[in-house]
Amino acid sequence: MFYRIIILFCVMLTLLSCAGKNERVLYIFNWTDYIAEDLIQKFEKENNCKVIYDTYNSNENMLTKMLTTKSSYDIVVPSGDHVTIMTQKGLLEPIDPKKLKNFKNLDPIIMEKARSFDPNNQFSVPYFWGTTGLIYNKKYVPYSILESNSWNILADPFFKDKNKITLLDDAREVVGAALILTGYTPNVTTEPVLKAAREVLTTWDANVSQYDSDSYKNEIQDGTTWLAQAYNGDALQVMQSNPDVSFFLPKEGTSLWIDSMVIPKYAEHKELAYKFIDFLLDAENGKVNAEYVQYATPNRASLQLLAKDVKSNPLIYPDTAYLKLCTMIENIGENVLKIDNIWQDIRK
Repeated sequence: MFYRIIILFCVMLTLLSCAGKNERVLYIFNWTDYIAEDLIQKFEKENNCKVIYDTYNSNENMLTKMLTTKSSYDIVVPSGDHVTIMTQKGLLEPIDPKKLKNFKNLDPIIMEKARSFDPNNQFSVPYFWGTTGLIYNKKYVPYSILESNSWNILADPFFKDKNKITLLDDAREVVGAALILTGYTPNVTTEPVLKAAREVLTTWDANVSQYDSDSYKNEIQDGTTWLAQAYNGDALQVMQSNPDVSFFLPKEGTSLWIDSMVIPKYAEHKELAYKFIDFLLDAENGKVNAEYVQYATPNRASLQLLAKDVKSNPLIYPDTAYLKLCTMIENIGENVLKIDNIWQDIRK
């Protein structure tokens, strides 16, 4: 009897081991706070699979991991210029629209803008688009400081020696903001223009406590940080739960970006990756996701389902006049080294 129990136990272990090996798993690498968790659970249930979800807080960190580790992700969500970089490095699998029945839901205008970093829409599927501005706590920053509505609030003497400002851990966004203030776009890299931007950044840096893309979401609420550079959707998520926090888009303009879903060339679960992308392109799922992340959706079918006050919110969907002041951050080839040199210098 004892031996029969042992044999039965071994058989059960073998079956469980086989089941574990055969379980369908999808590995996703995405930005923090950038998906409605209920959707992940819904997808797992509908597709009888497990989603392993890792996050990053900058394109640079994401790319470093993709290039230097053996981690095999099935879906990654880079910003536009990094779609170009990843394509050039041979990291991406071409997208087959025929495998995405909801591909038709994507807005042709956004798809056209995406051609600036993915010329034939061959390697990427737009996920969300947005802008970058300044988030602040009204309890600590008086209106007299904010009324200029300018990027150069970052240099205001009010913040001297307070260590209450943070900027994003993103070279293109930070240097890009300084370039915009000087009257240029984030993609200009001529020496005189970069010299002027460096001077701006040096002044800002005197008031900056850290460069971080995540911590401000909590610190802006408890007073550790008073003013921070922020992505608009992240800011709106914080504002939703804290009435003391507000956000604005600087009058000089800002960066405009599109984050896209891509499938790495060495992904091991490509068919499941297609299912997940198509799942997010569904009108109702896209609506749920847009409501959670508070970013602008490239999904026309989802946009139609959103509440009127969401669609008319200029912090999510800026009007045409302001969009003319916004610039896509583009891949600038080897000129990015000039940006990196400035970035490394101000972070010393």
